[in-house]
Amino acid sequence: MPDNMIVDLYGFYSHMMSFIVLATTTKQDNNTLCYFIDEDKNVFTSTLDEDGYKTSLNKCLVYFEKEEEFERCTTIKKILKTL
Repeated sequence: MPDNMIVDLYGFYSHMMSFIVLATTTKQDNNTLCYFIDEDKNVFTSTLDEDGYKTSLNKCLVYFEKEEEFERCTTIKKILKTL
């Protein structure tokens, strides 16, 4: 999903990080990350499977480094070591 389709990038990356943390610490069967609603009110489901966690966390890391959210970066690096 291109970043320009997301209005709240900080919220999106925070949610993705939380989703992966929860998924890696619990037995979660649901892979629904979020829903997107376009200007015509069409709803699209975005899913994230386990094989995409590393790529997604690396994207989160790049984003949070730019935002200087270094505590989040440390957490992401710890998670990446376990995957």
